[in-house]
Amino acid sequence: MIHGEDIQLPLQRDYEILYIVRPNVEETDLEDVTKRVETLIESLDGSIQRTNVWGKRRLAYEVDHLREGHYVLTDFQIEPARVPEMESSLKISDTVFRHLIVRKPVPKAGAATNGEAPTAAVESVAEPETETQSEAVVDSVPTTAAAADAMAPAEPGAEEDEE
Repeated sequence: MIHGEDIQLPLQRDYEILYIVRPNVEETDLEDVTKRVETLIESLDGSIQRTNVWGKRRLAYEVDHLREGHYVLTDFQIEPARVPEMESSLKISDTVFRHLIVRKPVPKAGAATNGEAPTAAVESVAEPETETQSEAVVDSVPTTAAAADAMAPAEPGAEEDEE
């Protein structure tokens, strides 16, 4: 850290937005709509990571008398305080009639990647099983004569002799 400067950069988080563009927008004009959404994100000091146009698809249910729309998924980074501004701008859009902005989860330190468990977790799980198995073996085989007597089946009248 540089001495004498207390510069705090805005904390940007990973988000994704899935939005649906009206079906009457032509495929050639769809690129203009996606550029407007990307420009909106950049005007709010965000950065675009990638945009994936899924194409025209049928909606699960009718919305505003529309049965289909162009689906677009965009991954981006933005400061969390700027998301409401973005949503209010999208609500008044003529071409985007539905949108959903979701914050992506932050991977935890030491979390599994690619479906593999961290080695520390594997070792901690494996050790108790080994100890449990070895304890079971020790308990079934007496190591001293006193232990052998304690594990022997009780004979009738044996309790009376010890008292």
